[in-house]
Amino acid sequence: MSEYAPEYTKKERLLIIVKLSIWAMPLFVATKFWFFPWFEEYAKISHCLDYGYFTGTHVVFYFTFVAIPIAAALTLFAIEGPRSFKVIRLGQNPLPGEKVLKKTKYKYGRSAKFKPYIFFFLLLFLLGLGVRGVFWANDIIYNPENNPPPCSNS
Repeated sequence: MSEYAPEYTKKERLLIIVKLSIWAMPLFVATKFWFFPWFEEYAKISHCLDYGYFTGTHVVFYFTFVAIPIAAALTLFAIEGPRSFKVIRLGQNPLPGEKVLKKTKYKYGRSAKFKPYIFFFLLLFLLGLGVRGVFWANDIIYNPENNPPPCSNS
């Protein structure tokens, strides 16, 4: 077995870039030109929107402080979690037969497990941030000093 992991060819690298661009560019355009402007306008009138047990203000602050960190953690786990578990279980990074983008020596033992442990620590941090976000959102929403402007009836 070689000391280095196999590398992607130039054609395979180009194919990776194309595949990532196919979903990343539309996502970027949609968030920049549709979602963020919409969310900014929604946030301006959120205190006037009543959904029964909660208001638009709840949606804005819980989305910002709770949903985003937890969604980021779940997305990262879905993308990198299974691979990180395999690296920890096998004690080898890159995994056997896994191709890499640049010349990479195989690592074994603790040095191979270091990055996956950091990755899982990051996930725990994001989940903790989401849990702490509940309290931050409540502090902001229920602070009497944060009186929103009056709603217009038109």
